Formats: sequence, structure tokens, C-alpha cells
Amino acid sequence: MRLSRILFPAVPFACVLIADIISKLAANNSLQRGISQSFIPGFIQLTITRNTGIAFGIGKGHAHITTLIGLVIFAGILWWLISRERSAEPLSRLELAGAGCILGGALGNILDRVLHGEVTDFLEFMFISFPVFNVADVMIDVGAGLVVIGTLLASRKRTVDPDRVGNT
Repeated sequence: MRLSRILFPAVPFACVLIADIISKLAANNSLQRGISQSFIPGFIQLTITRNTGIAFGIGKGHAHITTLIGLVIFAGILWWLISRERSAEPLSRLELAGAGCILGGALGNILDRVLHGEVTDFLEFMFISFPVFNVADVMIDVGAGLVVIGTLLASRKRTVDPDRVGNT
């Protein structure tokens, strides 16, 4: 695998992980439980919570199991990334960047679970009822979106018949 192919997932991975760690440190040092602070008025407020579960609080109270699940998912995505890169159809740059975002966010939450036994969440939508979340969660979703879009674009590109291009 060439260096440029390694950098496509590595750069978003590192940026997401660093942003997640810094934002959780800032939230833990500046927010108080039970007191919300407006961040983007009418849109997002900062409300610190702790979550021992995974997505939407599933598995709450079972930190060891949710940590193990997170590690298995992280390893699975890493395996998928490496195996696709070694295949005849390597990932597109968009898929690589998305995978980097997913892995960076996943590792951010795994580190929280390993170091603290829970994940720090602090971003809360004000206009709908939705669980409190963090930067890692956002970037996992963004990464998944990039992978889906990249996959669809790559699939579309492969299905174009080169003999018909320009002959319409």
C-alpha cells in the first residue's frame, strides 16, 4: 500500500481522535452535571453526562461488555479496511477518509471506556429529544456517511459501460 493510500484514513483518524480527546477534556473541566450551557442558541447546548452503554445507551451498566463490543467492531472495521486495500477493488479516497473518521471516533470512545469505565457525552440537541452525544459519535456518523457515499459513487463508476460513454 502506497503512503498516500495510508494517509487518507490516517489523517482523519488522528484529527478525529485528537478533537474527541480535547473536547472531552474541555467538557469535563468546564461543565457541571445538571447545568446546561447554550452553545448554538436554539440548536445545541452543552450538557455533561456519562454513558456506560453504547449507541443510545444500549448495554448501560455493562462497561466491560460494551468495551469488548467496541474493540471487536474497531478490529472488524480495521480488518475490512486492510482487506479491501489488498483486494482487486481497493477503497475510494472518500471511503478511506470515512473509515478513518469511524476508526478515530471508535477509538476515542474505547479510550474513554478503558480509562474511565464510561463515555463522556456533552452535545445535546435543543430542538428534538435525542440522546446526548460527543464528537466521536458525530464523526462515526460522518464517516459512515462518507463510506456509503463513496461506495455508491464507486459502484456507479464501475457499472458505467466504457463502450457506451460518449455514444449516446
